[in-house]
Amino acid sequence: MMLKTAIIFGDNMVIQRQKKFKVWGTGLPGKEISGTLKGKNTQIVKGVVQKDGSWMLTFPPLEAEKNVLLSITDGRDTLSYQNIGVGEVWLAGGQSNMEYYLQFDAEKEQVIKGEMNPDIRFFDYPKVSYEGQIEEHDYFRFGLWRGCTPEDLLYFSAVGYYFAANLHEKLDIPIGVVGCNWGGTPACTWMDPDYLKDNEGKAWLESYEEDIAGLNVEDYKADFKENPMNDHSDPFRDERLNKMMFPGFSQEEQLELIQRMSAGEQVGISYSKPGPYWEKRPGGLYESMLKQIAPYGIRGVIWYQGESDDERAALYGTVFSKLIECWRDLWADKLPFLFVQLAPFGEWMQNLPEVRRQQELVSQTIPDTWMASSSDAGMEWDIHPKYKKPIGTRLALLARAHIYGENILSDPPEFISATRIPGGIVINIRHANGLHVKGDKVNAISLTERDGTVRTPAEISVINDQLWIKGEFPEQIKISFANQGYYEVNVYNNQTNPMKPFQVIV
Repeated sequence: MMLKTAIIFGDNMVIQRQKKFKVWGTGLPGKEISGTLKGKNTQIVKGVVQKDGSWMLTFPPLEAEKNVLLSITDGRDTLSYQNIGVGEVWLAGGQSNMEYYLQFDAEKEQVIKGEMNPDIRFFDYPKVSYEGQIEEHDYFRFGLWRGCTPEDLLYFSAVGYYFAANLHEKLDIPIGVVGCNWGGTPACTWMDPDYLKDNEGKAWLESYEEDIAGLNVEDYKADFKENPMNDHSDPFRDERLNKMMFPGFSQEEQLELIQRMSAGEQVGISYSKPGPYWEKRPGGLYESMLKQIAPYGIRGVIWYQGESDDERAALYGTVFSKLIECWRDLWADKLPFLFVQLAPFGEWMQNLPEVRRQQELVSQTIPDTWMASSSDAGMEWDIHPKYKKPIGTRLALLARAHIYGENILSDPPEFISATRIPGGIVINIRHANGLHVKGDKVNAISLTERDGTVRTPAEISVINDQLWIKGEFPEQIKISFANQGYYEVNVYNNQTNPMKPFQVIV
């Protein structure tokens, strides 16, 4: 058996500073393994290949540096990796809005024509939904560390790139982003199903078992492998997908798509069905993708996902909380999670407001989690907003403040309380420094009486970093801000962070 390392190790990789560096792979059982890490200092670590063919070496933590070399040998075979950076590594997880390649970003040309930063690197794990699939197709476009060249930048996660670029501007050390994501996937596929067995999240497990009842597994596997649409080795192969990502479908095309879906027609770029190779099955991508990356050293996780949990929106708080617990257990590390509240969108997925409320709940109850607002970054007719720079930048602001200790305003304005005063209502807001309205009036706010009557306030204005709603109102009134599928928030703090949705009865 030849000496191999796991796929994530290669030239140009970035090692997480200040944490133990673990390298693992396969080899001939009983062979002694020797690893040499050569930078400002040289470290040598030895180990032995186990009976099952696996091995792991653990190097002591390093501080930030560049041009490090790594070599692994068993006395017969030698593997060498060059141009390694030691700095900060973040895992970019979720579904299509995190996967969304810079190739499709509206500001792609400015990035590609700008200065290439050799300290920003990106690794994208191959999109495989079962063991062995990676050998069945040519995944040469995945599984390598890419640098900032005009060609390689197209394969970066756009959110991941803007996040890394903002971090590098402040930290000035190598920044690595590890992409592990797949469009259209629910949270349950990214976690060990055992974490859902004893809570309301088990509805996902029960639904899957119902879906595969009576399935002929051998026929299923044969059909799956024969279907060329299940080959995900080329992210830019499907022209229809390319158009959907950028410039996007028109309103008319979206309506046509909705009508076809409503009529039961199968549409989309993947036609996989429930079964043991289905990328949406509970625990599926946790096994085939995420576990292949752990325990590679990372500082934390940036996460953009939740659209595909719309059908069970009320469960999302539980499922996402257990996913965070699962990942922290897998890495044996209290990883910080920085995640994006779902962007405004106005068509199907009518339960998105509830998903957003559940996301808010997670950010308030799970330690070391912080949520970025996308309240001004959505599109009414397109689930894939084309400008990812604001999202990546806001995630980076959260990291800079909460992880790296920079004294900046990083969090979006959020509701604290509502107080009645003579002639109106005052909304108290956290993270409201420099609160202001872009435009002539406050968007996306409504006031509703107990009987459903909609009230129009005399005026809504910002005074002393508070929202003041002027008017005479009955004893009980519901105030809703950005509590719809689609909205356009125009209330910001001085870090151009848009206010998050809220709903309160006063």
